[in-house]
Amino acid sequence: MGWANQQIISQIAELPDEALGAYVTHKEWNVAEILFHTIVSADRLVFRITGRDVTEMTKPTTMKELKDLARKLEKFDSELIELVNEPDRVVEVNRNGVISNWQAATILSQAVHHVIEHKCQAVTALEFRGFKAPDLDESDVWGYERSTK
Repeated sequence: MGWANQQIISQIAELPDEALGAYVTHKEWNVAEILFHTIVSADRLVFRITGRDVTEMTKPTTMKELKDLARKLEKFDSELIELVNEPDRVVEVNRNGVISNWQAATILSQAVHHVIEHKCQAVTALEFRGFKAPDLDESDVWGYERSTK
């Protein structure tokens, strides 16, 4: 997950700044918003399991800012990967005043699935608006395996 996130975001960050505004049907759900959402979510998922402070961030308006956020995502992904090594436990989650109890493993699974779906949305928006989008097949588990050899 962390490797694929860095692969895809680094490729998107090579596009012109205008690519951040690419969208399919909802102008406000553009590439900048989608990627920002995934990065903030990764941070919040670590927070939910560990209770550490959340990181203040702002939505990128340039590819330089996206690259800065990608470095933060790399840190959040590393934290999530480290949490896999801990024994599973029940975590109390407060979302807008509503308390729920979740297994830490469920939160970690959500971290993987959540970012996959949104990377697909971002790539689709780029392609729809005529930008050269990353090939998601290059960042699958087989691509990861090839990268380690």
